[in-house]
Amino acid sequence: MTTPHSLAPSAVSTAKRELFLLAARGLADGDAQDPGDRFAALTGQLTVADDTWVRALIDWTRRQPALRWFGIALTVEFVHARTAAGLGTPGETRELIGTLLTRADEPGDLLAHWTRRHGRSIPKAVKAGVADAAERLYDEVALATYDTADAAMRFAEVIALTHPKPVGKIQNEIFQHAALRRRGSHPVPESLTTLRARAQLQAVPADKRLRMLDRPDVAGLFVQAAMSWRQVRTWLGGTMTDKAWATVAAQMSYRDRLEHLRDFDQTDLAGEVADSISADLAEEKSVTRGRVLLVEIMAAYRSVPSSRWSWALEQALTHALTEVPALAGRTLILVDRSKAMLEPAFAGSALTRADAAAVFGAALALRSSSADLVECGQATGPVAFESADRLIDAVGRFGEPGGDQTVAKALREHVKGHDRVVVLTHPGAAVEAAEAVTVPGHEHIITDVNDGWFAAIPHIELARTGAWPF
Repeated sequence: MTTPHSLAPSAVSTAKRELFLLAARGLADGDAQDPGDRFAALTGQLTVADDTWVRALIDWTRRQPALRWFGIALTVEFVHARTAAGLGTPGETRELIGTLLTRADEPGDLLAHWTRRHGRSIPKAVKAGVADAAERLYDEVALATYDTADAAMRFAEVIALTHPKPVGKIQNEIFQHAALRRRGSHPVPESLTTLRARAQLQAVPADKRLRMLDRPDVAGLFVQAAMSWRQVRTWLGGTMTDKAWATVAAQMSYRDRLEHLRDFDQTDLAGEVADSISADLAEEKSVTRGRVLLVEIMAAYRSVPSSRWSWALEQALTHALTEVPALAGRTLILVDRSKAMLEPAFAGSALTRADAAAVFGAALALRSSSADLVECGQATGPVAFESADRLIDAVGRFGEPGGDQTVAKALREHVKGHDRVVVLTHPGAAVEAAEAVTVPGHEHIITDVNDGWFAAIPHIELARTGAWPF
């Protein structure tokens, strides 16, 4: 429903571009996930001016895993603005909230954000939508997984605020147990077999837990108790042996396995288990399903050099390259390889900023329709590549990082009629890089290279032109 409003059409278009730009940046920039007051003001204005567009933006954000929290915050501001303006019906609000929430921690996340932003006076329609979601999402596994001390809001608080109606005897006991355990320890009802299995494992003395890994049925016990591998690690007191990794490897995600390849080697993980993991890492469907891209895979590759994992990770790099967007037009990609880029790309990573930038830049170049790939550091100049190159080979053509060549100087030398300039550098060079880009077109100054920017770049360009992906 769209209503008359005071914003001129040009102001509406500007506000849409600004709000979508916040969402686009959120695909890569963690700081953009906490949008702040400007975000709330834009959402409020656009909800009154064009609520259909904002609702479409909500639906789009909920399809982007990186924007899970952004989508919740957007929904809160949308519903608050609609309610204040007298738009829509309580039934529409209830349906929106009820269908929006798809993970069992999200009812609490939404309510916690609402109370933080707008106080504890929550519209009945919002409570009803959250209650619908709780009835659909709250089961034993959800309670064991998400009802933790660090949750934004505990299950018991959500239930007390929204009064969901339990569906069947089991869910009724789940609701009751959530309230009782919030107040302190309480016996688990016999009907809640998953939680009872968890409680039995927690009752095992700490000094006997490692020995339980010798049991042939131990993996099944963890599955029965719905314990993730991280919960198993905590249960073991943080000690992960080769047997511990072998027991939980099957339930680890693709990303988890990548992050712990060095740990597997340090504990001398059994060969047959390692072979199974390698096969999965190299499988194209696993790479796609794992939503893992090139910088993350290369970080794993560098953490275990010349190892039994190398072939699998090289295959993964090849598969993941196909997920990088193919940018249209002429693109200049400038990779900063100066000494300022020698620090780790992420905390504890073997990958430096310089190498992360090389991976990202080479991938963009290989996928773009027309690209010039340039490095600056000890020297400034083009990096040769062919579209058929393997990513690992293209990255290998960069020079050794170091030196003091500046990105601003390199930009002045190499920008020649490009439609787009992508600069991969460090925070200290961001301002001078932005000032050096004086040609019309799209410019992207990226100082925290991560895989999220592959998706963010084309969406930022959509925001600037007012073209929406929904």
